[in-house]
Amino acid sequence: ALFEWLTVAENVNFGLRMKKEDPVKTAKKVEEWLEIVGLQGFGNTPTYQLSGGMQQRVALARCLINDPDLILMDEPLGALDALTREKMQSLVLKIWKETGKTIILITHSVEEALLLGERLYVMAPRPGRIHKEYNLPFANMGLTQDLREIKKNKDFSSKREEILTMIWNMEEEIMGKDN
Repeated sequence: ALFEWLTVAENVNFGLRMKKEDPVKTAKKVEEWLEIVGLQGFGNTPTYQLSGGMQQRVALARCLINDPDLILMDEPLGALDALTREKMQSLVLKIWKETGKTIILITHSVEEALLLGERLYVMAPRPGRIHKEYNLPFANMGLTQDLREIKKNKDFSSKREEILTMIWNMEEEIMGKDN
């Protein structure tokens, strides 16, 4: 969550400020990350004035400026409209390619998991456990192709339907046990 009372730049700089890093160096890093996430010129804007997609980009920049080895994204795009969601998916892939960071993405969107993941773990309900693992080519394809074109790919559609059917069947089995 962002700090609503802080500006975009102050939110992005928060972790570096807590680590007491040099303010001159951090100001430059903040500007660099705002440019990477497409928010150059918004540094002095209060975060409550931003759209949901812009707020997600601020949160992403705030995370990445601290140079973590691992990035955990829990439903980061779930509340976004379809167009903003697609743009953010492309941005996540771009940042993944440019930084080489390990990103763990938790999502209920099968399509999003297929597009952004190299590996996909389908969780079984009650008790929650890994039901099946998939190794996927689509995220790497997304580095050179438009995500909309990948969604039209026959292999993508087939894998999407396979996973949705599996999840549907697991849910039906659980519902049958509950009755």
